[in-house]
Order: sequence, then C-alpha cells, then structure tokens
Amino acid sequence: MNEHLATDKPHAIDEQICALLQQRKELINHKPSLPSAETIKEWAQQYGFEEAFLAMIFSWLRSEKYYQPLVEPTGFRRYLPVLQSVEINKRLYTVAVIRQYHNASVVQLLVDWDAQQVPVQDIREKLKHRHFGLFISDHYKCRNKGIKGSEGHECHTFIVTPPLPDHIEGLDFIFTEYKDVFEERSTGFEVTIQG
Repeated sequence: MNEHLATDKPHAIDEQICALLQQRKELINHKPSLPSAETIKEWAQQYGFEEAFLAMIFSWLRSEKYYQPLVEPTGFRRYLPVLQSVEINKRLYTVAVIRQYHNASVVQLLVDWDAQQVPVQDIREKLKHRHFGLFISDHYKCRNKGIKGSEGHECHTFIVTPPLPDHIEGLDFIFTEYKDVFEERSTGFEVTIQG
C-alpha cells in the first residue's frame, strides 16, 4: 500500500473536521453552545466513545474565544463623553465615557445603588456574582475585562475591537446579564444604553 495514500486519508478527514467546526460556529452565530447531556450519551453509544470524552470535546469548543489573541488597548487617542443612564429596580446603570485607543475602545458599565436600602441577604446571595456581556453589533467583538466594586457600586469593563467610531450616535450598547462566564445562561436581564 502506498504510504503517502495512507497518511492522506486521516489528513483529509482532519481537514473535514476543521471545515465542520467552522460551519458549526457560523450556524450558532459564534456563540458557545453545547449539546444536551442526553444527546452526548446517545452519540457516545452510537459512535463508541465514552460520554466524558465527548463532553470534554464539546466543552473545549465553547472555549475557543479564550485561545484568540487578546487585544490590549494601546495608543490613547481621546475620551468620548456618553453620559447616558437607565434606572432599573432601584439601580442606576451608566455609561459615562468611552476611552478611544488606536486599536480598541474601552467601555465601562457603572452600576450604582443605595446599599443601605438593600435588604439583608444570605451570604450565598452576596457571593453570587453576575457576569455581564456586551453586544453592539456583529461588527464588534466585546470582551469582558472584569469587574471592580465596593458597597453600592460596580464597574464592568469591556474591550471593544475594532475601535468604535468617534461619533456613536445610533449605536446601542446592550448589556446582558449571565449566570456564567461563558455567556451561555442568560438571567433574562438586559440593560440598553443608547449612544
């Protein structure tokens, strides 16, 4: 048997796997998604794999964004005043300013509330941190850089690439709250700030 032909077959299948991964990503609109546990169990039996192995493969698929190069803002250009707020459930959500850099923009969602008016919470509830994701349009990638805060105040920072235009009129900044950092399990809560 020709050794070259034998090595080409697995290579061709590997390339098909890559093409299918790209097709899957486009179908789910670049959002991480996992098959249900029941589906993984069914496929494991059907194709002769261990369930844990298939679950691990699909969990890796949803972490692709963590392997992409992280853009860090460089070359500060200017501040864009926004000064837009929305009050929901006695909390004030504000985008005060956008920092413009040559390669990215930095958007911060400020959340303020009267900590003295919040009822006493169970310690488990206090330790529950919600994760916000930012969506502007399919043209922009928005990465949550983290959260800082103190009693009655939080600041969620996002790196946006490519940089936003210097005139943001007509852009909506949609902040969606998630229960997880993979931004898969929405709480159903959303805040929209208009540019």
